[in-house]
Amino acid sequence: MTFKVGEYEKEQSVTYLPFMVIYFAAAVAFMLVKIVAPGFTLSFAIKVIPALSLALAILLASPMKTSHRMVMLAGALFCGAGDVILDIDRVRLFVPGLAAFLLGHVGFLALFWMRRTPNNSRRAWTIPVLIFGLVMAIVLIPKLGSLLIPVLAYLVVITLMTVLAIMSDVRPMAAVGAFLFMTSDALLALAKFVFDGQPSPHITIPVYFAGLFLLGFGVLRTGQSR
Repeated sequence: MTFKVGEYEKEQSVTYLPFMVIYFAAAVAFMLVKIVAPGFTLSFAIKVIPALSLALAILLASPMKTSHRMVMLAGALFCGAGDVILDIDRVRLFVPGLAAFLLGHVGFLALFWMRRTPNNSRRAWTIPVLIFGLVMAIVLIPKLGSLLIPVLAYLVVITLMTVLAIMSDVRPMAAVGAFLFMTSDALLALAKFVFDGQPSPHITIPVYFAGLFLLGFGVLRTGQSR
């Protein structure tokens, strides 16, 4: 069955709406729990729901090529694993959480690599992203100590993932989401290594949820993979 562009996009909006609602509701619920009952030990079970709703959308509703679907699914699931790990103990389990999100970014990076369009009109936007990544490296390097290599590796991967998102054929909202994801990780790194806990998770986590939402559903609503 074929659809005109407008009809196809309309169907996609309807198809993904339940997953988007679940994602948004769980993200809001998690933030409310953190404000009202910050000591609630099972909050990770709520925090993981957005990533799982995205994973279900990828599995059940996406018209992607199999290779694209698998790497994107890996990205969503590893992000969900990182959500659980860091919410259980963001201090002692920082490195395992970092590793989980790193693998998630590798999944998204592979997706955008396969969907790259070298002559993309958005390519000029890669310049501020690269500058942002370089500035973050300059700020963080003196503070990283024994975590220098893993954190810099993470920074390189998420910067490259964001650059490839800009250079891919996905909707602009997905590229914006990749940059917000990068921004949330930058804020988290500043809080941990530079500014002694600031900005707080009440700022970094909503930016993360917004970034993953726009990235994931922006890709899904782009339509059939080329």
